[in-house]
Amino acid sequence: MRHRTPRQFNALVASYRKYWTQAHFLGPVGRAQREAKLQALQDQLLQAFKPLGPGREIPIERRKNLSDREFLEVYYRQGIPVIFQGKAKHWQAVQDWSPEWLSQHYGEDPVALIDAAPQDIEAIDYELKYTTLAELVKEMDNHPLEKYSRFNRLLYDHPELHSHFDVAWFKKLRSPLSSGQTFQVFIGGKNSHTHLHAAAEPNLFTQIYGQKHWVFYPPEYDALLRPPVYRNPYFHSAYNPDKPDYAAYPVMAHADYYTCLLEPGDVLFNPSSWWHHINNPTGSIGMGFRWFPLPHVWKMDWTQTLLTLCATEPPLWHVLPHRDNFAKIFSHMKKK
Repeated sequence: MRHRTPRQFNALVASYRKYWTQAHFLGPVGRAQREAKLQALQDQLLQAFKPLGPGREIPIERRKNLSDREFLEVYYRQGIPVIFQGKAKHWQAVQDWSPEWLSQHYGEDPVALIDAAPQDIEAIDYELKYTTLAELVKEMDNHPLEKYSRFNRLLYDHPELHSHFDVAWFKKLRSPLSSGQTFQVFIGGKNSHTHLHAAAEPNLFTQIYGQKHWVFYPPEYDALLRPPVYRNPYFHSAYNPDKPDYAAYPVMAHADYYTCLLEPGDVLFNPSSWWHHINNPTGSIGMGFRWFPLPHVWKMDWTQTLLTLCATEPPLWHVLPHRDNFAKIFSHMKKK
């Protein structure tokens, strides 16, 4: 089952992306007129979506024995999320890793903490906090928002751990016309979460330990979610699927959305520019493999791609040398 959109949706999305791009490049120039047009556009979107009725929850497809060829020709090419069910269940990481195991073996590792789930998404603190992996594991269930290690460098600081994954398979699925390849570990306690966000890079996410719940919206929902323009290479929305504010985001009451619950051994394909909101109903460890295939991501959402390439907070020349350390990139993201 695919999400529904009204007949005139593509034209409305095109108008929104024009105004979004103008806001990025022109800043305060013409802001008042642009905001008036954006409000009128939201009214048009609401009138277009209302006849669809309430938004529907669509389960993300779970596929056992999904072939690489079918994945590339169907899911990757079209930008459709899918789960390789149980793909990683025999990998050593899924067999051995737990918060306690990581603490025992790598407890002295420094951990940079990122504020990606504040009470007020408009007031993100871009200053990094530091702890150790042992302290994180000790406190992560008691302080799930403050003690959540996102984009952990574990696989860079300990390259021997690459053998705990099928790295050759990840690289096989990575497009040859790509830049970069990053391995990012996520370690969080029960009830930790990350607010709604999107990025141009596709992601193959391995659930190693515990469960992780995802809510997805397709890239064209940029127009419904109205991300603020901070000139970052990272996009977020104040809309919260857990506590939807339909007064502020009335169109979302009629918009379909996708969900899944990952179990240990599942590998999720998170396509380019898809919006996602994440909750950990249990303690959770996962690893994301990301890459940047420019022709593909441009096709999926040219606006997100363009604004990523033309980001200034920080600029691309600062991002590229620190792809293995997203914390450094995050600390240079400033609200303008």
